[in-house]
Amino acid sequence: MYRKPAFFPMQNSRAAMTVVEMAVTVTIIGFGLFLLVGWTNAQRLAARKDLAVRLLTDLDKCLARYHRTAGSYPQSSGPHSATWATTALLDHDKTRPILEALPPSLWLGPGKKNLVDPWGMPLRYHYDPDLSPFVRANSGRPVFESAGPDRDFGNDDPARLGDNLRSDDPGPEGFRLYDLMRDTPPEENGTNGKEDN
Repeated sequence: MYRKPAFFPMQNSRAAMTVVEMAVTVTIIGFGLFLLVGWTNAQRLAARKDLAVRLLTDLDKCLARYHRTAGSYPQSSGPHSATWATTALLDHDKTRPILEALPPSLWLGPGKKNLVDPWGMPLRYHYDPDLSPFVRANSGRPVFESAGPDRDFGNDDPARLGDNLRSDDPGPEGFRLYDLMRDTPPEENGTNGKEDN
């Protein structure tokens, strides 16, 4: 004899999401990814800026050491002035170790002659105080310059100068260090006026 299966009422279990629930879930995941990508980009930009400040600070140290031992600064002009100045600093015994300690990502091409900023742009070297207001403002000391994150030196649009970085502007930490070195007598800081750290 055939028996009819007993009827079991459906329980309140749901096997699928509704369209509204799916839309809310996708929106939350998308917002989380948006925040993650933004945070990652901000961290990458901050790391590159820190590396650029380190590079320019090291170049400023090299210029000070070069001047102390040679009695002058590397002379250079024209579109490849930074390359010629970097080559002169690499050829000098007191400045070579500082430049060789820079990360390989800052060197373009073979032979460590073309120094670039963390955004891949060649640096500029301002030497002549008659041609550069940066050198005049820096008491006649040459200045290395990076185009910054926008990779534009601001030649055509002065508004693009805002993110440029220069070796005469090491930031608050550099100025604080400079003030400490200036206020400390030479015998206390251990340099006796002969060497930069």
